[in-house]
Amino acid sequence: VGDFYQGGVVFYIFQSGDTGYIAGETHGLIAAVADQSSGIRWSSGSYVFIGAIETAIGTGIANTTAIISVHSAQGQTETSYAAGLTKAYNGGGYTDWFLPSKDELNQMRINRGTINTTAAANGGSDFSSDYYWSSSETGTTGAWIQGFGNGQQVSTNKYYDNIRVRAVRAF
Repeated sequence: VGDFYQGGVVFYIFQSGDTGYIAGETHGLIAAVADQSSGIRWSSGSYVFIGAIETAIGTGIANTTAIISVHSAQGQTETSYAAGLTKAYNGGGYTDWFLPSKDELNQMRINRGTINTTAAANGGSDFSSDYYWSSSETGTTGAWIQGFGNGQQVSTNKYYDNIRVRAVRAF
């Protein structure tokens, strides 16, 4: 945790029980060194329940894939909503970035000091104290957000366009 690796900062190592854990191997999650947006919507299409409800570590990629699938079918521009924006990101030359799940986002907040230090040393920037989107949906009109200043995790309207985004990738 804290290493600059594969285009970002390692902030979590998978543990037994996590999706993505493989016994005897080291795998985990990497945060981008900077935000991809200081304010964007979770959803840019019509209100629809996507089913991206997973919150656990290791589930952000599946949520992101589901979100993008629905928005692509609606004809939405990839960079007009949070999940699409993370998928379009190519930090470090990697193209497998995604929007973190609720629990992944919380781990980013827990390790934000370490992430900030390594990000700054590698051309990035600190997390804001504002709210960040997760890929975890709470229903037809809501999704989880995480306050990086106050630590709160709350559901908010998918159309709020003042929520930040920071991409994640697995290794």
